[in-house]
Amino acid sequence: MQQKWMYVIIAVLAALVAALAGSLVAVIEGGKPLVALRSGATTFAGALTLILGVMACLGVVGS
Repeated sequence: MQQKWMYVIIAVLAALVAALAGSLVAVIEGGKPLVALRSGATTFAGALTLILGVMACLGVVGS
């Protein structure tokens, strides 16, 4: 049980890194702070869903 939580924490951290990269790209392209926030939130949601979906398919997390 404890190892599954470790993988979930790793997935959340990986999604946060992806969100940071998405926000950084939005700022570099000349976007306003609100655009960077939206880009980061969208990237975070997509990355977290994808990572947890892959982990569920591999049987790492889930029931």
